[in-house]
Order: sequence, then C-alpha cells, then structure tokens
Amino acid sequence: MNTRAQTFIVLAGLLFPAMAMSTPLTSAAAAGQTATVQALLLAGANPDARSDSGSTPLMFATFAGHTAIVRALLLAGASVDLINEDGSTGLMLAAVGGDYTETIQVLLLAGASVDLQDNTGFTALILAALNGHTGTVQALLNARANPDLSTNGGITALIIAVGSGHTATTRALLLAGASVDLTDNLGQTPLIYAAGKGYTVIVQALLLAGASVDLQDNDRGTALIYAAGSGYTVTAQALLSVGANPDIKDNDGSTALMYAAAEVHIP
Repeated sequence: MNTRAQTFIVLAGLLFPAMAMSTPLTSAAAAGQTATVQALLLAGANPDARSDSGSTPLMFATFAGHTAIVRALLLAGASVDLINEDGSTGLMLAAVGGDYTETIQVLLLAGASVDLQDNTGFTALILAALNGHTGTVQALLNARANPDLSTNGGITALIIAVGSGHTATTRALLLAGASVDLTDNLGQTPLIYAAGKGYTVIVQALLLAGASVDLQDNDRGTALIYAAGSGYTVTAQALLSVGANPDIKDNDGSTALMYAAAEVHIP
C-alpha cells in the first residue's frame, strides 16, 4: 500500500471510526487503484466484504470520490445502501468527502436511498450542506432529497448551511423550498444562526425567502438580540429595516439595545 493510501485510511478512520481497518479490496478502493480493484473482483473478492468495523470497499471509494471504482464495485454486485457502524452509507460518505457530483450521480442511478439517516440523524444532504458542497446538494435535491429532515439535535440542512456560512448552498436549499423557519432543539431558526454570526448576506436571503424576523428561541432570544449582542451592526440594521422589534425581551429581561449597550456596540 502506498503512502497516500495509508494516509487516506488513517484520516478516514479518524473522521468516521467505523471506516477504520481495511481489507485488500478496501485498501485498493481507498487508494484509487482501479486496476487492482478490478483484478481482485475478477479473482472473486466479495464487493461487500466488510472491514472489522463494518465498512465496505464502496464506502472507501465513495468517500474518496473514486467514481470509476464505484462503478466497478456496483457492476460486481456491491450493495449500494449498506451501512457501517456509524450508520453511514456510501452516499453519505460521498456527500461529506468532497463535492463529488459524478460519484453522487452514479450512486443515485444505482438506486441509493437519498433520505437515509445515520446514527445521529444526519442525511447525505445535511452532510453536503455542512461542508458547502453545493453541487452535491443540488444533485441530491434534484433526486428529491427531503430538505427538512433533521438530525437528532434538530439540525436541518438549511440550519447547518447557514450556520457554516455557506451562502451558495443556502440559496440552493431556499430555491428548493427548504422550510425557512424550522428550529433546532434549542428553538433556533436559520435566521437566528445567521444573525448571531453576522452573516448579513445570508440574513437578507432568508428574509427574502420569508423568514419570520421576530421568532424567539428557547431563551426567548431573537435574531436582532443575537446580532446586537455580538456587535454585528450591519446585520442588526438589515433586521431593523424589515421591522424587527427592538423591544422584545429574552428570558433575562434584556432587549437588543440593552445587549448592544452592555457590549458597547452602539452604532
């Protein structure tokens, strides 16, 4: 095994513990050694042979975006929707590994289930949105991925794209009809996430898509309270321009103005 392949397997194991430990076929698949993979398959290697922790050659190939190897494994009968110990499928691993739109398309054509969720509730779409892989997000949406599924913590693809500052991915999700006011388990909306990080362009996109400006989270904080309290003046002004209420109080009895003053964030 070459150094690049060894490095890949180590990194994959760190990112996804259930991908650790490899068979000869998974090693070749991870390293992008198409000829070796084909030779092993012709010699009778099981395309679905699992490593000690449940990962298959297809998972290693999809995570690295080795589309030719993905095709070879599928043609040899690899099961497209097997899961490893993390509950991850090949489609999920392709979505997080890179913006591998060609690999994604091959998996979808082979019948990959687009809305499966891993042990923590992540879907391929949520993972792609987390990493700002807009091409993959669009491919999954075109395959009718549900944009409103959420993780165990209530995080949707839109929330995670917004919170990660991925403007293009956010716009793709909004254009596909992602629900703009869904909240996570803390009651926070995409708008609250964007405002709290000063992502003014994303705030404006969410408002244009119909986001409710004064929704409150579990602590009764609003987007304006979070923007003002963090010193994001331009973001606060964008919210005020569409009628955000500056007099709403959170659970501590504080308003946006009070937070801004306390932080010496007075325009």
